[in-house]
Amino acid sequence: MKYFFNVLFLSLLFVSCDKKECLETNCNGPVPYYLQPVCGCNDVTYPNWETAECHGILNYKEGECESD
Repeated sequence: MKYFFNVLFLSLLFVSCDKKECLETNCNGPVPYYLQPVCGCNDVTYPNWETAECHGILNYKEGECESD
């Protein structure tokens, strides 16, 4: 039973950490502006990876986000 609760706790910890990594924050620093789009884990397209990281988005993929 103790093993079950430990696994449950660790699972919840990992899930909550993933959500916090994808919260956009204010970008107060200068970033270069060039167009090499990246899609953030929050489904927002940023002009480049530096802009995404300035906004606190560290998990992204190359290219624009798909629109529905």
